[in-house]
Amino acid sequence: MVSGKARRLAVLGAVGVALGLTSCESGTGDAGKDRQGTDGELLSRSVRLFEDASSVRVTARAAVAMGSSVEISADRKANCRVDAQNEAFHVAVRSGGRTWMRWSDSLLERSSALGAEEQELYQGLHGKWLELDRDGRIRKSMVDLCALNPVRTIAEQLSAPGQRASRGPAVTENGERLIPLRQGEEGNSLTVFVKADGKPYPRKLVVDMPTFASEPVDFQLDAYGDHVSVEPPKAAETVRSARIEALAERHLAAGLPSR
Repeated sequence: MVSGKARRLAVLGAVGVALGLTSCESGTGDAGKDRQGTDGELLSRSVRLFEDASSVRVTARAAVAMGSSVEISADRKANCRVDAQNEAFHVAVRSGGRTWMRWSDSLLERSSALGAEEQELYQGLHGKWLELDRDGRIRKSMVDLCALNPVRTIAEQLSAPGQRASRGPAVTENGERLIPLRQGEEGNSLTVFVKADGKPYPRKLVVDMPTFASEPVDFQLDAYGDHVSVEPPKAAETVRSARIEALAERHLAAGLPSR
């Protein structure tokens, strides 16, 4: 649920600091140095395109929420949408701070069989959006998620002075040719897959660090510059209740950090 996703992304937030990546040499002699310089420039250009984008849509494939990847669309104006790809929940954050979250009726229905409080949640949130308290723990978790802090931390690591990259053979994913640029050694590395044609936008980040995760962590950067529009749910579809939000924290988002 929210807790699993938040914990995984919190761990990833430390990756950029803890990587301690070493410079990778590509080739030997002057030719190797020239190629390394070219790859480093390509990496720097790619990172700048990410950092300068007005908006970005990211699929966090390792940030599993109830068995599903999470898609995050966020812009520079603090508008954001978070969608579990299994439809278990949706989040809307509007510029200015108002935040709403909706859990699927099927999830609420399954939970309602567990006890009286879960039944109360089902009755309160069936077909509804919960407007989250500005100081609530669920809202903080969602706003942190929308900030894409782990991805931005990785980008900072990639663009740090003196960082180098080793180019791998081009691959094709979703009809696009991508160039993998890797920092570090196999088993302790960070790889950025950048577009080979046109502007070299980064399309995927892969963190391969068994110390932090048993399997490589994968962020897909699906789109840049799309309009992120967040309209408040209709009043008839919205619940604002401290009691319901407290129950949601307890039963739908267990494990959130303390206030």
